[in-house]
Formats: sequence, C-alpha cells, structure tokens
Amino acid sequence: MRVVYRYSALGDIAAALPVLRSFTKPITILTSPIGKELLKDEFEDILVLENKSIFTLIKTIYRLKRARTELFIDLQNNDRSRFLRLFFDAIGNDGVSFNQSVTYIFYDIAKKSSLVAPLDTTWQTKPKEYIVLNTGSSAKWQSKRLPAWKWREFSEVLWERFGLPFVLTGDKSERGYVQNLAKEIVGKKEIVAGKTSVQELKSVLDGAYLCVSTDSAPMHIAAAQKTPTIGLFGATNWIVSAPFGPWSVALWDKQKFSKPHAKNLLTPGNYYDGIDLEEGLKRLHGYLA
Repeated sequence: MRVVYRYSALGDIAAALPVLRSFTKPITILTSPIGKELLKDEFEDILVLENKSIFTLIKTIYRLKRARTELFIDLQNNDRSRFLRLFFDAIGNDGVSFNQSVTYIFYDIAKKSSLVAPLDTTWQTKPKEYIVLNTGSSAKWQSKRLPAWKWREFSEVLWERFGLPFVLTGDKSERGYVQNLAKEIVGKKEIVAGKTSVQELKSVLDGAYLCVSTDSAPMHIAAAQKTPTIGLFGATNWIVSAPFGPWSVALWDKQKFSKPHAKNLLTPGNYYDGIDLEEGLKRLHGYLA
C-alpha cells in the first residue's frame, strides 16, 4: 500500500491534483472530507482523516499499519504529517525548492518515489460557451477580493472580446458578496455561488472557456481541469500560489509590487488596482484563439 497524504484547504488539494494523476502505480490518498469530495470521481482508494486530533492520528496510524503501508508520501509537511511519517518509510520535502508554484513543489516531493510520470500538459480546446468569474474568497481572506470597479472593468473587456455569458462561482459564505458584486458585471450572467457541490463546481470549471479568479480553490480547480485560467494576485504570493499549467497565468500589479510579500497579507487593501487583464489574455492567446 502506497499512501499519498494531502489534507489542508481545498485549494491546496486541488493544486496537488495534477500530481496525484501522475502516479503510475496504485496509490491510496489520505485526505480531508472536503478533499474526498473533490477527488472521488477520479480515485477509488481514498482514506478520510475526519479531523486532526491526536486520537484520530493514532487510529489512522493503526489502520495504515494493518494495511501494510510500504511508503508514505507526505505532500502536507506540517507537524501532524511529520508525526505520521515517523511510523513508516516516508518521503517528505527535504531538498525541495520553494521558489516555484505549489503544484511543482508537490511534484518534486512525489518524484522521490520514482512512481510518477511527467505532469500532463497536453491540452484540448475548451467549448466556447461561458466564462467563469470567481470573485470571492473566504471571510478570513477578504484581502484577496478585488474592488467592484475592477471586476466591472474586467467584465467589460471580456464581454466586448468574447460576448460569452459569465458564471459567477463561490461557496455559501460568499453568496451575498457575489450577489452584490454581480450588479457591477456587464453582459449576461448567472450566479451559482452557494448552489454547487464540490463535484458540481469542478464540472462548471471544467466546462468553462476561461476562468478569471482570485487566489482560491476554484482557481486551482480550474487550472487542474486544464481550463485557461487567469489568477489575480496582490495580497498573496503569485509565485508559490500560481495556477498550474501553460494554459494559466498569474497577474499582479507590477507597478506596485516588484516581488511577492514576505508573508501573505490578511488586511484588505488596494493591491489590485494596476492589474491589466489584457496582459493575461495576450499570454493565453494560443489557448483562447
């Protein structure tokens, strides 16, 4: 039994999805309940760590020992995962470069197992039916939210360029925010924030022609589904958190910021005023032709 461990937030699990797909031999994925919801349509062998209590960790160790776990691949690398690693032959993040996007950080860890193929960067044209605007973020990360006038500016550019309806995504906690912001979006639009399960959201993002998103789980899911993705950054690190794939691009205000902050910023601010959406569209031209 080979166990690949990734818990954490939904966005981090989504960023690991291209790596999980690259394994050439059967793996068991140890993840969170929300992680199982994201992965269950692609992977059969999923173990759920219901919570992070020491009692649950000990039960998990016993369960993995009984299943004769031969290798524990740790894509988490925190105190709890290092504790789990003590009981198995394990692979962690020693010697891995952190000056790259999180998906490639995960891949560098997984490569130590010699069980992975190259990451899949093949691509097929997406249907030209709708564009996803993922405008929100969790209450903790309101610093990732752009001002309403900026979303209006983006929607004007996209509506004039493509003439496609917008689908506005988000979870239940963001629904009120998204509904209010939708008043600023030009063109046809549909609000699905708070209405989709994780699997339904994954399908919506998979079917999109383009996704323009804050640094969030939907951004990473869209990129993992090979949807052309523009990630919008300012309060968070656009190198480490960049969306996966040559069909994706990270944008930030280059006049205001020459490099990412030493730490991600929680306080809302005018981090996004100078972002030029045309730059992202130009860089993704080959995927949007």
